[in-house]
Amino acid sequence: MSLVSTVNVEELESRVHGLVTKFSDPGYEKLRRSLSWNQLTPQRFPEIVVQVATEQDVVEAVRFARSRQLKVAVRGGGHSFVGFSLRDESILIDLSHLKAVSLDPEKRTAVVQPAVTGRELNSLLAAHGLAFPVGHCPSVPLSGFLLNGGLGWNTNTWGPACLSVESAKLVTADGRLVVTNEQQNKELFWAIRGGGPGFFGVITEYSLKLYRAPGAISQSTYFYPLETIEDVASWTAKVAKDLPREVELTLFVSAAPPDLSEAANSGNGFVAILSAVAFLDNGLEATEILQSLEGCPAINRCLKKEIKQPTSFDELLDLGSLLWPPRHRYAADTVWTNSPPAVVLSKVREHFLRAPSQKSLAACVFSTGDAAPAQPDTAFSMVADNLLLCYGIWEQSKDDAANINWHRELIDNLDQFAVGHYVGESDIVSNSARAEASYAQASWQRLQALRQKYDPDQLFHAHF
Repeated sequence: MSLVSTVNVEELESRVHGLVTKFSDPGYEKLRRSLSWNQLTPQRFPEIVVQVATEQDVVEAVRFARSRQLKVAVRGGGHSFVGFSLRDESILIDLSHLKAVSLDPEKRTAVVQPAVTGRELNSLLAAHGLAFPVGHCPSVPLSGFLLNGGLGWNTNTWGPACLSVESAKLVTADGRLVVTNEQQNKELFWAIRGGGPGFFGVITEYSLKLYRAPGAISQSTYFYPLETIEDVASWTAKVAKDLPREVELTLFVSAAPPDLSEAANSGNGFVAILSAVAFLDNGLEATEILQSLEGCPAINRCLKKEIKQPTSFDELLDLGSLLWPPRHRYAADTVWTNSPPAVVLSKVREHFLRAPSQKSLAACVFSTGDAAPAQPDTAFSMVADNLLLCYGIWEQSKDDAANINWHRELIDNLDQFAVGHYVGESDIVSNSARAEASYAQASWQRLQALRQKYDPDQLFHAHF
């Protein structure tokens, strides 16, 4: 029997301005599927979905759930690859209509609601010469992105986006709306900066520190045969330390563009793509810095290059739309590693030679510059020399088994190099231990202690 049969949903409807949909309603399944950006929608079914219209709706929904002993799940924009917000026997609070933004260009601050996307925010900021380290995929809202730590554009310079959160408003498990910052509710402030999808509250508003937009963003892109990836990776790891932190350096394994399709036959249609994006104020300086990429020993095997091209945040976000296309099916996972990139990417190459989908993607993000500055004490606490992100991407349900199995085998082979994971894009459903491994051990223990303190009745779903 569905729990909702014993719940007076009409009472909840009378207390909120948003739409309430229960499991038995005719439009339920269409709505449930729409709540997951990943078209590989998990077979988990909330009892009630509350599409809140106001902050007070969140308060009422949490209080209602508590009074009826219903567990709570929270959805910002549904971009979680594992569909974290779709949980059985739960009330799902959908924040996707909370999209207000208030800017103070003089103070370089913004107050944003959780469903504002990266593209929407930076479009508003660009008019004032400002920027924020939003996610690489333009349709990712700030909600889960910030809560997971927020590894966005120009992270090397600006840091994980969660470090630019100056305060927040949230609804606690006992139904209170509170403010958290360095002065008020400091324990909660520590937790919201990286606490991840198992956070024990609902964040309804963020106050963000903004940054002056770089005066000149330039990009160089080199396309190499996949069989050269070990040589390119080995050299890139060395040159990365000589580049300033303002350069974002990534080595992709991706499908070859149409004009290189024949040259990519030996790589199962895939090529190695070295991308460098310089976030600097001076175009000439950016050009000089990017010139160093011409020194790769494999440059004579380069299939194509687009070097020192002026670009913008909007164009970078457009690139994100191509790499992570909407309306597709995804399997995703990550590995933080200190192992030599050439060794790690050799394993990636082996697996992509038998990838069942040409849309699948891997990205190795290199740390550039000298040692990173000391990080403030936040829940976000897992980092290493390089971050490897691997995605199985396909379109048809008939291809689910082939792509899921291929991706799991890939990740199983890469775990030998892992010192940890990034909780925002790791499969904590198939392997719950990956959640704990996404934090320093002391931070994980502190996070669990705070959960017990602020949500002793376990109203909110924890990490799987």
